[in-house]
Amino acid sequence: FNQRWGLKLWRAAFLSPPRTEPIEGNDAIWNRGRELVEGATHCAACHTGRNFVGARKSDTEHFKGSSALPGGGKAPAIDHETLQMRGWTVNSLAYALRTGVKPDGDAFGGSMGEVVMYGTGFLTEEDRRAMATYLMDDHSGG
Repeated sequence: FNQRWGLKLWRAAFLSPPRTEPIEGNDAIWNRGRELVEGATHCAACHTGRNFVGARKSDTEHFKGSSALPGGGKAPAIDHETLQMRGWTVNSLAYALRTGVKPDGDAFGGSMGEVVMYGTGFLTEEDRRAMATYLMDDHSGG
């Protein structure tokens, strides 16, 4: 896709606006988390699998992880079931988004380490908590 016309075709076929609009029935913190996770921080860019032409499989693999990042990298699943199964809580996730330190004492590496160092580490505590609240909740209906 080094040809602009090809990129225009790809965008027309696969690009959709982020799902950031508030969902009625959820509180302001959850909706702020949705806005940040689905929009500004675009977590799905790495943590959602892609099809053979590079479009996200948002309907079937949203936040289910990806083993095909550029350069051969991998991103773990960050859907609420996986996070809960791995022992994450809202508090530990908000803390990790500030420091890069995981609940087991290990640290985020690779690209996620850079996300924390150059991105989420500069967010307000309230915004990190909102992101963690949203990620730790079953928002599959949203």
